[in-house]
Amino acid sequence: MSSPTARDILDKALKRKEELRIESEALDHLIATYRSILGVTTNSREGLDLQPDLYRGMSPRAVHSARVAEMVDAARRMMIAERRPMKRGELVKKLEAQGFSVEGADKNKVFGTNLWRSGKFIAVKSRGYWPRDVELPSESPGLL
Repeated sequence: MSSPTARDILDKALKRKEELRIESEALDHLIATYRSILGVTTNSREGLDLQPDLYRGMSPRAVHSARVAEMVDAARRMMIAERRPMKRGELVKKLEAQGFSVEGADKNKVFGTNLWRSGKFIAVKSRGYWPRDVELPSESPGLL
């Protein structure tokens, strides 16, 4: 039996990565569905009782940071799934539809600040945000 080549290992790793991405998206949808059914938002105090042990014992600030990171990751997946940059307002609406909650008087501005602070996104002129580590689709020229 021959040993696997570097190409075989890379192909298997890429296949597994895609499987995990699909599984992660399915879990996100399941979580959003149950949050919707239970009327739980990600920032509600009652929601802490329904969260996995991952959040138990964490300071409120750490819980908030983890939830913001979760929301930023969900926004990244949305942009990639849509295959185009997306504006803050559109992202906030879609995230809230999935059960996330953005706190603040100007939710779009707050969320935009979170995207900017993450360092994971670029601003595309007049189009919105796009993940820094993903090649910009060809129909979306114009970096800010």
